[in-house]
Amino acid sequence: MSRSVAAELLKLRTTRTSWGVTLGALALVAVICVLVALAGDFENTSDPGRDFFDIASIAQIFALVLGILVVATEFRHGTITPSLLAVPDRTRLVFAKLVAALAAGFVLCLAAGALAAAVGLGLLSARDVDTGIGGGDAAELIIGGAVAGGLFAALGVGIGALVRNQVGAIIGALGWIFLVEPLLGIIPGASDTISRWFPSGAAAATAGMSALDDPLGQLPAALLLAAYALLFAAAGAALMRRRDISV
Repeated sequence: MSRSVAAELLKLRTTRTSWGVTLGALALVAVICVLVALAGDFENTSDPGRDFFDIASIAQIFALVLGILVVATEFRHGTITPSLLAVPDRTRLVFAKLVAALAAGFVLCLAAGALAAAVGLGLLSARDVDTGIGGGDAAELIIGGAVAGGLFAALGVGIGALVRNQVGAIIGALGWIFLVEPLLGIIPGASDTISRWFPSGAAAATAGMSALDDPLGQLPAALLLAAYALLFAAAGAALMRRRDISV
């Protein structure tokens, strides 16, 4: 398994798409943090520093897309065939991709959180604005966001294995997060349930950024998000074992 994971990490390090997603996420986080820090009015905000960690959570969506691409890109370009020749056990291949995506998503969101803290909090301090957040709290939010990003990337692997079509998988995943979950939240009495138990809410709670008054703790939320990732990965691996690979 270790060789399979190493091979998947090598693919991530040497693929332009992976670098494009990673650098695009970090650039977007940096630009938004600069704009908010320089143009924002923080007079009536008790802890403006948290806003920048909320901005850093944008990288979690990129991590999800990265996880989808780890699988779906292989089907799009036909490289799934040599991958399966190297690792004939399809379940093993999917879980090697899951581990690699988990690591990549963690590193991406760790970098995004650190960047948001350095840029956003640094600029607030330069403006003599009290950030309202200490070093320990900042570290907790950075690590929580990184864990959420890693688990979101792992979830993306399962989605990619289930759908296989790169565009369809990405559109479906983003549509669920930005359209379906908000629409379900409109149902009377369902908003707290959606925000607490669905993937987006679990990711927010894992990162310590949940908007709920009584959210799940970071550890239970991380375990819930991990359960989603393992469920989708197991379903994707089972479906891959039953389907013919023809590219």
